[in-house]
Amino acid sequence: MDLPWLDHLSMLSLAVLAAVMLIATLRLFGTRHVPVTAEQQLAGDGDYDYAVDHVEAHQATLDRFSALATTPSGYDCVAELVPETSRVRDAVQIRVVVEGATVGEIGCKEVRTFLAAMNGKPARCDALIVAPRDAARSLSVRLDLAWPPRIS
Repeated sequence: MDLPWLDHLSMLSLAVLAAVMLIATLRLFGTRHVPVTAEQQLAGDGDYDYAVDHVEAHQATLDRFSALATTPSGYDCVAELVPETSRVRDAVQIRVVVEGATVGEIGCKEVRTFLAAMNGKPARCDALIVAPRDAARSLSVRLDLAWPPRIS
């Protein structure tokens, strides 16, 4: 039984088409998992009372978590605190990264305290992305940290 339309090139194109459709489906509907790379864990007290600064600048990134943050408790995740030095002023800032995306920064007044606790290396802690109660406000990110920050 010889099918003229089922030659090697046709089978190859069907396999490529199926692979492209699978990739597109996973990108649209799949959940993204980015492993946490920071080895140090900051101690937490369970209150999630440290609010991350500059989240307004990262609202486009936070929007991908908006559907997950609508639950009453918010979206429970792990945040990485990544120190980096600015080339312009030699100032150090600490970015807050969730699932590979920057969602805010540590306040400039607390950077030295965090750097001392983290020994200048990246660290991780539990975090919540919380939806606003008022529609006019934006998503916020809260970290579970004991104060002053310290490695657990």
